Amino acid sequence: MLKFKTVNIIFFLLGILVLVGMTKAMLPIYAILILVGVWMLVTFIGATNIKMNYFFKSWHAEENNFNQIALTFDDGPNPNSLQILEILKKHQVKATFFCIGHRVDKHPDIAKKIIEEGHTIGNHTYSHAQNMGFFSSKTMLREIESCNNAITAATGKTPFFYRPPFGISNPKIKKAIQITEMQPIGWSVRSFDALLTSKDLIYKNIIRQVKSGDVILLHDDRVLTQEVLERLLIFLKEKNYNLVTIDQLFKSHAYS
Repeated sequence: MLKFKTVNIIFFLLGILVLVGMTKAMLPIYAILILVGVWMLVTFIGATNIKMNYFFKSWHAEENNFNQIALTFDDGPNPNSLQILEILKKHQVKATFFCIGHRVDKHPDIAKKIIEEGHTIGNHTYSHAQNMGFFSSKTMLREIESCNNAITAATGKTPFFYRPPFGISNPKIKKAIQITEMQPIGWSVRSFDALLTSKDLIYKNIIRQVKSGDVILLHDDRVLTQEVLERLLIFLKEKNYNLVTIDQLFKSHAYS
C-alpha cells in the first residue's frame, strides 16, 4: 500500500501534468481544480494528524508482546495535576506529562513533584498558542527552547520528547525539531477528554480501542480526566496491561 505522503506527491505531479496539458490540449479546468483540491485536502489531513507522519516521524505506538501501554497527560502542570498524581500513586502507575512552559514557570513545585514521583516530563511548547500552525521556524524554535528552559529550571531535567500542540505538523515545526534534536511523540488513542463533557463517553472512547503498545492521550488540567482516570486504571489492570512511561515503551532516554 502506498504511503499517505506518496499518494499526495502523486496527485501533485498529476496536477502539474494536467496543467501542462491544458496549455496544449485545452483540457477542462475542473480537472486541475479537482487535483489541486485533493492535494490541499491531503496536505491538511497530514498537517493536523500527527499519526500520519506526514512532515516528520513521530512515535505514537509500539508493537510489543508485553501488554505495555503508555498513559500521557498534556497541558499541565496545574493544581488539578496534583490529584492526577495522587491517583497514579495510589495505583502505583507511572505516566508521562507533556508540560506547557509558562505553566511550569507558574507551578515549578508541581513540575518538580512529577519528576520526584518517578514520572517522565516532555515538552509541549511554552505558550501552546491556538495559531501555532502559522508560527515561523524561528518562533517555533523559541517556543521549544523556552519550554525546555522552564522545565530545566524547575526540575533539573531537559526533555528529549516533544509533543506538538493539537498534533500539528508542518515544515517549520520540523526544522525547529531538527535544530533542537528532540523526538516528536504522538498518540494512538485519543480520549477527547478536552472536548467531551461526559465521563462515560470519555471512558468508553478509550476502552473500545485500546490495545498493547498504545499511547493514550489525556489532559491533566481537566477535572473530568481526574474523575475518569481511576476507573480507567482499574480496567487496564484487569486486562493485564502494564502501564509504563514513554521512554520505557520506546526503550529510549527521556532527557538530554
